[in-house]
Amino acid sequence: MTQQPQVVVRRAVAAVGSAVEDNSRVAPEEVLKSTGFRTRRVAAAGEGLFSLSLKAAKACLEGASGVCGVVCASFSRERRFPGLATGLAGALDLAPDIPAIDIQAACSAFPQALFVAGAIAAAREGSVLVVDGDVQSPFVDALDASTAPLFSDASTATLVSADRAATSRFEFLSRPGDALSCGPSGPVKMDGFKVFSFVATDVVRMLRGFGGGFDFFVPHQANMYMVRSLARSLGLEERLVTCGEEFANPGSCSIPLALAAHGSPGTALLAGFGAGLSAAAATVRVADGFSGEVLR
Repeated sequence: MTQQPQVVVRRAVAAVGSAVEDNSRVAPEEVLKSTGFRTRRVAAAGEGLFSLSLKAAKACLEGASGVCGVVCASFSRERRFPGLATGLAGALDLAPDIPAIDIQAACSAFPQALFVAGAIAAAREGSVLVVDGDVQSPFVDALDASTAPLFSDASTATLVSADRAATSRFEFLSRPGDALSCGPSGPVKMDGFKVFSFVATDVVRMLRGFGGGFDFFVPHQANMYMVRSLARSLGLEERLVTCGEEFANPGSCSIPLALAAHGSPGTALLAGFGAGLSAAAATVRVADGFSGEVLR
């Protein structure tokens, strides 16, 4: 397990796709019950990853100062380069001498982005903007009842700093495989049993290593059955924070989306897991003055 100065989450804003899809149009009732996703948010005409990310970032940075870095996590950015982080830094008129870094780690990306952001915040003694989002609907087969009801569109912006008087703990796990994969233009392909098995065994073991010392558990919202099973295995049902019931699975940004929707001050264990297969987890502090917002 790796430790570094404590990552402090000060604000989280999410911008979700403005169209609402009824999953009963593509999936049978048993799928809706097992996933817990009866609707999902998808990008409407004119919406894309950059526009959703910029919308969330502008709201997140309103009234903020001292931004010393931008870290972005996405697998679905519209252009290969310049990177999403570079484009957002320019559009937000941030200083040109700050690091602007892109990460692609699919479902485990948010804790990994926080690991990088925390190091930048500690080194440069400022705040770092973490943008995590994906517009996944173009990569899903609309007729595939096993994937189409799952994946939604959103982007999030989270403002973090570092506290040298305390520590955050991080853990990472990679098990290369194609149980959940996507080519350059899609579609997403998933072996649900293998993904669930990975979470129920390897991810549970990894998260048990954190012990206690946190107030909330905020996992990636892969599907509600998996999330609740994971929390039950860890004895964390009473500390579970979710948002999948309303927003389905927008990828790794489901973690900051849950914070934006339902976060409150305290210490949180965050966990991302899925494509790769990979997983990452971190303990962070949600600041006393934390504020969250979901832009619909």
